[in-house]
Amino acid sequence: MNTRPTRLFAALSLTLALAACQKLGGGGGDNAPSLAVGDSVSGEITSSSRLNYNDGSRHQGYKVTLKSGQAVALELGGSLNGQLSVFDGQSLLATASARGYEGEGDPGQVSLAFKAPKDGTYLVAVNSAGSDSFGPFKLKSSAVTPYDGKPLGADSEAIDWLMGEKQDYKLKVDKAGIYTIAMESGALDSYLHLTGRNVDVEDDDGGGNLNARIRAYLEPGDYTLGASSLNGTTGSFKLKVGLTPVDKDLIIRDGSALTVGQTAQGMIDSRGRRSFVLDLDSPRHVQFDAIADNFDSVLHVSGPGVDAEDDDGGNGTNARLTLQLGPGRYTVAVTSFGSQQGVFELETTDLGADVAAPVNSNRKDAAVEAAAAAAEAAAAAAD
Repeated sequence: MNTRPTRLFAALSLTLALAACQKLGGGGGDNAPSLAVGDSVSGEITSSSRLNYNDGSRHQGYKVTLKSGQAVALELGGSLNGQLSVFDGQSLLATASARGYEGEGDPGQVSLAFKAPKDGTYLVAVNSAGSDSFGPFKLKSSAVTPYDGKPLGADSEAIDWLMGEKQDYKLKVDKAGIYTIAMESGALDSYLHLTGRNVDVEDDDGGGNLNARIRAYLEPGDYTLGASSLNGTTGSFKLKVGLTPVDKDLIIRDGSALTVGQTAQGMIDSRGRRSFVLDLDSPRHVQFDAIADNFDSVLHVSGPGVDAEDDDGGNGTNARLTLQLGPGRYTVAVTSFGSQQGVFELETTDLGADVAAPVNSNRKDAAVEAAAAAAEAAAAAAD
């Protein structure tokens, strides 16, 4: 999760600027034109627009009359590098800027959603980003119907607007399995936090771009899903919940026994790890392969005289350890780089006296390895 103080400073500067113009009478709230919900207006910030006295930027205000609890979405477009804010008298209710973190965002597009705390008239301010920012803009308003509050479930989705810092949703799990929960938005730096039944998982950008995604094994029960934005903006987003059924033999608890020559299928827990126990009654030459499709696996084997770890010793980002082990009990832990969650396969292969890798190890890439070996043999024969 990234910390971006630049954005917080920009938001604070905007708050102070607009608050200052209200106190000095520059807001023009009483004389501002009206904007009805569902309408659009066009305007332009010029050198003759109302002045924000503390930083030299300019603004244009609009009056919006709302009922208590009424939700409104505002969209600012055009070439103006601008910002949006909503005031209830002298109180700032919401603010948004297109200037994202570390250069993210389109300066011409700003989205903001808010809910009226009471009946009344509110001031919507279109503010330039600085003393040298001018240009035309279009302000569009529309009514928002917030999510109806029904619990989410397997293979469901909901479209909603983020109105504040965080919104909580209920997730009802009827069937155990691997659940993929995604928060997708073009306006927000999405952030998800899932809690309940000994689960506490969070994610920022796991869904690609600025979308959040959580993948976790969930048992039946009730969970709470917190949706928020890391870049401090409001706007629309989609929540999607998918269920992947799992085999009844999927290992979801630590301490399960390994058998040399067999493959165990496991699920990385919320800590980003899963551990096994291997008991040997005689010396063995063993190869361990942790094979995962959606995370970078890491292997750690410890026991009598052994403490070994590997990250990418196998194919791709899969981990592999080849060890000469004596009799005794060993702990074999599979972890994910970056504490990612997901399903993996753990192969334990007895190499006997032959230290070469077995034919079926990392079998998902066996065809690639065989082709490479054939090409090498052909090249040698040609020479």
